[in-house]
Amino acid sequence: MVEKKQFTGRRYPWTVSVVVVLSVWITTALLGWMLGNIGNAEPSRMENLNISEEFDTYVRSQINISSENLSDTERTFSLSDREMVAPKPNPEGYGQADDPDTLGWLLEEADELLDGQKTLFSEETEVMEGSTVSYYLDETIFAVTWKQVLDGGVYTFSEVKIRHPSQFRRFLSDNQYGSGKLYTTTEMSQTVNAVVSSSGDFYGYRSIGIVINNGQIFRCRGELLDTCYVDDQGDLLFTYAGEITDEETLRQYVEENHVRFCLSFGPVLIQAGEACVPSTYNSGEINEDYARAALCQLDHLHYLLVTANMENPYLSVPTVKEFAENLVEMGVPTAYALDGGQTAAIAMNSQLMNQVSYGSQRRISDIIYFATALPESSG
Repeated sequence: MVEKKQFTGRRYPWTVSVVVVLSVWITTALLGWMLGNIGNAEPSRMENLNISEEFDTYVRSQINISSENLSDTERTFSLSDREMVAPKPNPEGYGQADDPDTLGWLLEEADELLDGQKTLFSEETEVMEGSTVSYYLDETIFAVTWKQVLDGGVYTFSEVKIRHPSQFRRFLSDNQYGSGKLYTTTEMSQTVNAVVSSSGDFYGYRSIGIVINNGQIFRCRGELLDTCYVDDQGDLLFTYAGEITDEETLRQYVEENHVRFCLSFGPVLIQAGEACVPSTYNSGEINEDYARAALCQLDHLHYLLVTANMENPYLSVPTVKEFAENLVEMGVPTAYALDGGQTAAIAMNSQLMNQVSYGSQRRISDIIYFATALPESSG
């Protein structure tokens, strides 16, 4: 079994604690005030009225003070796993730029959400000539997507920071395991109102691998593939091929690690900042030149979606080992391979961001995606 990784980012909003403390303080103060105004003699009706008015004034003033003190605290938003359609992103949150050097303001605006974490994307990022940087920002999610040329191929990156783990989600076609229906990544992205999405593991194409969604086990065939689990804190956990092969062990792992969903393609590309690609693997033609896709975790609730494709005039695509080594060189600490080839796709605002193999998206059975948790009325 794999130990859960520990991240240093803030995991739980502290607004609730502040509210509880203030409530207790106000209640205690009011009781003290009331006791202090109780005399031995019975007050007249007018005195009772004055005391009542003073009491109301006192309560209102304390509420106003409390509201002012809470005005700068963190609001908490989350999504339900029972409802796959997320709130629609605010159209005004999207934007594009030709030059990363012009986006310093965007990184400053995202500073509160990043909570001290560093971004892979920066004003100095060397984007592919002629390409555009796309972004989205609201108070619950920051996403920026760009292209870079590496080793003669084009890597598309989408970096995402979310506020709550529930904003990282998986969608099975028709919101049902084994539906048999296939759709493109952009079609499913639009269905669920994704800010950013990626093709998944295409579980419907094969009978091997582990399938878990919303904590429910649908398939336990872990003999041949590495598995990537996403827990209730949004962290990536891994088991390797042959490590979990029976449902009882898998159920125990899911319960102990609070697994929400998983992906089963692989292999694991990077752990603890080191490439760990095996020499042989049971899926993905890892030693041949194919378009690649990966899910990476940069920090707590901070992720990177990646594809590597051909795009004129850059006509090289990597082996899985080369793919992992390039990501390590960029500073990626944790990464897992998703289904590549024609499947590999990244969408933002339901628009395809990378140039897929053979010129058109493959219809697949599932995506992973990141959504805003901001209610539509707050946009």
